Amino acid sequence: MGKGARLQYSNETSLSSRLLQAGMQMVVGMSYSVTVSAAKLMMKELYGQLFNNQPITEAIRLSRLELYNNKERQAYFNEIIDLEDWLLPVVYNNQPLNFNLREMTPEETEKYYTDLEQSYRFPLPIYGFVGRDLEILKIEKSLLKHNVLLLQGMGGTGKTTLLNYLREWWTKTHYVDKIFYFGYDETAWTVEQIIFNIGQQFYDKYQFGTFQAMGDAAKLGKLIIDLRSHNHVLILDNLESVTGQPLAIQNTLDKDEQQKLKYLLKRLKGGNTKIVLGSRSDESWLKDVYTNNNIIYRYPLQGLDKESRTELAEKILDAMIPNPKKREKVKADDNFERLMKLLAGYPLAMEVVLGNLKTQTPEEILNGLQLADVNLDADSENKTESILKCVEYSHSNLSPDAQKLLLCLAPFSSFIYREVIPNYVQELQKLEPFKDYPFEQFEEAISEAIHWGLLSPMLLGDPPQTEEHLLTIQPVFPYFLRTKVNELDIETQDTLQEGFKNHYIEGGNYYMSLLQSKEVNKRQFGIFFCRLEYGNLFTALQICLEKEGKIDIYQCLYKYLVIINNYRSCLNIDKFVCEKVEQYSQDFKETNLGIDSIIPFFQKANNYLRLKQESVAKEAYLQVVKLLESLKNEEEAEKQSILARTYHQLGIIAEDTREWKTAQTYYEQALSIKIEYDNRYSQATTYHHLGIIAQKLREWEEAINYYEQALSICEDYGDRYSKAKTYHHLGMVAEALRNWKEAINYYQQALSICEDYGDRFSQALTYHHLGVLAQELRQWDQAQTYYQKALSICIEYGDRYEKAKTYFHLGKVAEATENRDDAKNYYLQALQIFVEFNDEYGLSICLPNIKRFYQETQDDSILEAVASLLNKTVEEVREGFNNG
Repeated sequence: MGKGARLQYSNETSLSSRLLQAGMQMVVGMSYSVTVSAAKLMMKELYGQLFNNQPITEAIRLSRLELYNNKERQAYFNEIIDLEDWLLPVVYNNQPLNFNLREMTPEETEKYYTDLEQSYRFPLPIYGFVGRDLEILKIEKSLLKHNVLLLQGMGGTGKTTLLNYLREWWTKTHYVDKIFYFGYDETAWTVEQIIFNIGQQFYDKYQFGTFQAMGDAAKLGKLIIDLRSHNHVLILDNLESVTGQPLAIQNTLDKDEQQKLKYLLKRLKGGNTKIVLGSRSDESWLKDVYTNNNIIYRYPLQGLDKESRTELAEKILDAMIPNPKKREKVKADDNFERLMKLLAGYPLAMEVVLGNLKTQTPEEILNGLQLADVNLDADSENKTESILKCVEYSHSNLSPDAQKLLLCLAPFSSFIYREVIPNYVQELQKLEPFKDYPFEQFEEAISEAIHWGLLSPMLLGDPPQTEEHLLTIQPVFPYFLRTKVNELDIETQDTLQEGFKNHYIEGGNYYMSLLQSKEVNKRQFGIFFCRLEYGNLFTALQICLEKEGKIDIYQCLYKYLVIINNYRSCLNIDKFVCEKVEQYSQDFKETNLGIDSIIPFFQKANNYLRLKQESVAKEAYLQVVKLLESLKNEEEAEKQSILARTYHQLGIIAEDTREWKTAQTYYEQALSIKIEYDNRYSQATTYHHLGIIAQKLREWEEAINYYEQALSICEDYGDRYSKAKTYHHLGMVAEALRNWKEAINYYQQALSICEDYGDRFSQALTYHHLGVLAQELRQWDQAQTYYQKALSICIEYGDRYEKAKTYFHLGKVAEATENRDDAKNYYLQALQIFVEFNDEYGLSICLPNIKRFYQETQDDSILEAVASLLNKTVEEVREGFNNG
């Protein structure tokens, strides 16, 4: 409710008496309307006195006294008036009232402060969080009628800001018990990841262990029932990313995942858990989720209410016009009121337009906007065009030089790294159309854009701190700038793209060096910036491909996506680049691209392999061999280097399919080439895999020798990160030889390196093997903890295949601790994944174990589940289990 709004009922006395008749012990009524500021003042004093152990009647008296002593009240438009409203509160009482307040117990105190510390803290925007009280009231009332609501608004209207504020507000006010927030601007949340994340928050550690033991369908079913019966909130924000352009946006979901998400939401529809969907679009694919009885529960987020827009205007004017007298003169101008009405409370429009009051009168701005046909005050829900015209107006009031300079920002998507803008300028100055641009004023033009609110410094850390060199771009700003660039001559448009492309070729090479760095901080720095720069890098890559240019930027994007284990997005980019490169002229590929034209095909094969599509990967690697043979005018050493890497990858395919001798042959071919061309550093990874083959063949000494050679090379080249995987496998050898302490030491070394480098994904396998060791030592709780850590990482990164063996071992632990229901569920989940991936080796281990387990338990539900997974009849499975 706005600070100047008034609480009012038509029949206060009657309402109070009715409340008493309904059973209330005491009612405080108001004879007339009361300002919100008076209510706040009175309530603060009232509750303060109650918690000071004063009787309720004395607390009310003292709160009336506070109103008497402090008579200033906040009315509409932030005006301060004096009121004698201490007379208004009237007390109705039909029996003594005792709140029985007491001190919290130590346990209650600990829980209170723990919850307080762990609760979400809303990071304030530049001008603070203003208004939205009426919107919050309407949102809450809508959720009482139907538990699903789409909060829709164009980019820059403040949807995410409002939803994040609600996370804190609803927690403080206990509107709901728990709040689950998933932002698709950060991660492409799958249903499996959502279920896991909610489960961790919803259940205690013992309940969660049982929950994880369930099959996927059972987990989904249980969570749906629990959510439907509890008063929680599920927020899915920035849903426009889900169906966005799959290459330019990292966080899209494929059609199957979209349908799974829709199924989850439809099952939660009508339950007690409230669901808020935040999006720029109408999300028509979810329309039947937020529609009930033919009523569409969609709230279009509009401008601020009258009082809130006044408050925001004052904050903007305070920042833009330091002189108090000038500010008061502006506010007293009748044209300022008309200007405010025209802007209709849209925060972005207000921030953009009101900044012009530094140099122009309200009348001049108003006339300019009316000439531009700005109509934000109309009933139309689509305000984007009018906001663009607001931007146009402010842009036109800059000096011609500043206007020209800001057009140079048009190719940027959502982020600008301010510190490297001088490098961008250098690239543009090399090009003829930009040689006379006044780039010495570029920093000032960027500062103006920040003042408008079109560029915003990022907030990072806890507590959040402003990072002036990291700028996010308001969604409408690049669109506006591109419309202006389209008005320029074709040569200037092309040249601007050329400068942007050249800037990001250099930037991509720099980020690539960070991603490949052996220093932890540099690597983390590279991951951080590639996440922010993803859209810019992809735009620059598109320009390279359209102009048949070099594809250095592709290498950076590929490396980044592989590091964060987003193999599906990486494969999509591989295919896109391969398709474009195939369209290049043969002469250009041979003379300009050379070996670079082969790299996308090689890396496409790598991602097929990572996604366990071995047969497709093998064909793709063999295509690379043919492409290398056809490549002319390229140094033999370069070609042999790719050939060695291809043989190495073919060895991994043979290794994955347990063809040990074939794998060994491929690795030896790769090693031979590397030795011949003196590529010692790359020999480390092949020695490592030869160690794996020797390990699989139980040739322990040979395996250790290969691993030590790999470690020695990594040591010589200062590559600490690559040592982690070798330490891990040395741990596996020690584990196989039952040297438990030595195995634990190796695993801990591997884990430490992965933690230092932020490689969370690789930690899963090490946690799994630490679980195996704890299991061997009959440390059941410790084993379960390690397995659950491994499982959580696999779910976080969507690595379904690796979950199978962890489920299998969790089943072993559950069986050893006589928890047979959990054991059965874990074994069947492992079997389901082995069947799904057609993993014959996994099936050869899992099925005999399930057979033994069935023979011990005689649980016929096991037969039914196995029959369903193997597409057999129950009798066929029974016969197989009984006859071996």
